[in-house]
Amino acid sequence: MKFIGVILFWVLSLNSIGQTLNNDTVWDLFLNDVKVKYRFSLKYQAMLPKAKFGDKLEAANGKEITINGFYLPGDMTGYIFVLSNSPSIQCFFCSGAGIETIVEMNIKKDEMDKFKKLKTDDYIAIKGKLRLNNTDEEHLIYIVDDVEFIKRIK
Repeated sequence: MKFIGVILFWVLSLNSIGQTLNNDTVWDLFLNDVKVKYRFSLKYQAMLPKAKFGDKLEAANGKEITINGFYLPGDMTGYIFVLSNSPSIQCFFCSGAGIETIVEMNIKKDEMDKFKKLKTDDYIAIKGKLRLNNTDEEHLIYIVDDVEFIKRIK
């Protein structure tokens, strides 16, 4: 009987992953269901992150998520955008918080103008499709594709 209860719990847990993951669930997974090690990159001659994602994150890969965070422009061209768990003063570059606290955003073309109007550290809500990355050194470990702007929270 215990075995059936464990199987039922497992099936119900997997079923919830099929739904759109919300902000609290997503940040919890991003911060707690990954192990990041740094390895030397011959290409870049620097130590770069290599992520090992947990089972829950792997199950969420490719799923639609909604997430809130602090908007950060990623470059001077205005085409690279990052969402952070913390404002820029506490970003992982400055405080050593870790690569798992930021998300690369690939914005839908028809949504681009909305993002170009934002200011650094605007707290926003977005939705898109999660893509985990542990192979491409030119991108972050968390990527959200087809990003749509939901709202500016503050």
